[in-house]
Amino acid sequence: MRGWFVSVVLEKRLRALKKRAAGGDAAAAGQAQLLEQHLKLKVVGCSKKEDDRVKVLVGAAVLNSIQHGHPPDLSDGRAAVLALLDDFLSRPAERLAVLGEDGRGSPAFHRCTR
Repeated sequence: MRGWFVSVVLEKRLRALKKRAAGGDAAAAGQAQLLEQHLKLKVVGCSKKEDDRVKVLVGAAVLNSIQHGHPPDLSDGRAAVLALLDDFLSRPAERLAVLGEDGRGSPAFHRCTR
């Protein structure tokens, strides 16, 4: 299905769930809340898949550093993590996904390190 069609179907489903919830259906209220949350995140552009990718790559960089006998010093926060990732990541797609175009961190990286 196309993205816009899915959104239309989900909006319609949300309206139906809210109507049922107004009638006292607790399960529908819970589903409506979750669906509304999902749609808001989708509108903002927050992607769980992108965030998960960043988390996996950060974890891999830290683990690689530890395995090579150099436990990373991440006390400088975001800057230290970016430096570690800059050294670790070699694939262009992964560098773009985590470091962003300017090397200061992608939107997904910033969401994960708030």
